[in-house]
Amino acid sequence: MEKLLVNDILELISKLTLIELSDLILKIEKKFNLECNIEKQEKKNNFSIFLKDIGDKKINLIKLIKELTNLSLKESKDLIEKKNPLIKNNLNKEECDSIVKKLVSVGAKVEIK
Repeated sequence: MEKLLVNDILELISKLTLIELSDLILKIEKKFNLECNIEKQEKKNNFSIFLKDIGDKKINLIKLIKELTNLSLKESKDLIEKKNPLIKNNLNKEECDSIVKKLVSVGAKVEIK
């Protein structure tokens, strides 16, 4: 019976115009509080990368930090010598993954928050 009901609903939806469909989607979101869930997912897309260990390729790490942050060489060196420094923040998942791969490739250990 459930399958029949779902199929009937889908059939009715397929007969809606785009404007009616858009209105239906907004009403469904409101009824089931889906907008809040989407906002929570968007908040999870803000990642920050912290340096936990510089590894054994310090010079390569300094150069990479310079490239990633647009800091000078001295500022990059000073940054990695701090305890658990923030490297980048407000990153989406793809940017975060890309930067983490680069940092790990030069021997660094990072933490993502």
